Amino acid sequence: MEASTPLWVPIVVAAVGVSGTVAAAWLTQRASKKREDERWRREREVDEIRWQREKADRLRELRVKLYLDLAEYSENFAATLDAVTDELGITKPRRSNDAIHQDKLSAQVKLLAPKAVRDAWVRLLRAEYDMNWELHEGSPNHTPQGSPYLDSESAFVMGIHQDMAELQFSLRAAMADPDLAE
Repeated sequence: MEASTPLWVPIVVAAVGVSGTVAAAWLTQRASKKREDERWRREREVDEIRWQREKADRLRELRVKLYLDLAEYSENFAATLDAVTDELGITKPRRSNDAIHQDKLSAQVKLLAPKAVRDAWVRLLRAEYDMNWELHEGSPNHTPQGSPYLDSESAFVMGIHQDMAELQFSLRAAMADPDLAE
């Protein structure tokens, strides 16, 4: 008796071996692609977080610089107010040559500052305009040298001091949290 294997058995065994190899390669490729997609997604998330952090840091830097420029402008205005309320005309206004112009500051305030700072800045600019009008168009007193001055006890000057104090208060609050977004 002769034992013979039917022809279809080796063909089936070969087909199963080849299909198993192909299936293993396909499954490995699929798993590798899935891992690569996951790694790429995580890298994108890390890059997005890094970009958001850099953006927030840059915005914080811009706001802090703006707040410092506003404080400097306010100090210069306070020195000018001291000079125009000195009835003897001894105090001279102090102006910084590198101070930023109020129009540029106003544009930056509109873009970067919270509402409290914006409102206080507008009040200070209005007070400065009113003071200049009062000095040049109103009826100010005059120093012995003939320069105009305003009475430091007047409600008008006290209001300007209040406006400056409100700006300073708003700036301190904004500096405490420069990430504040409104």
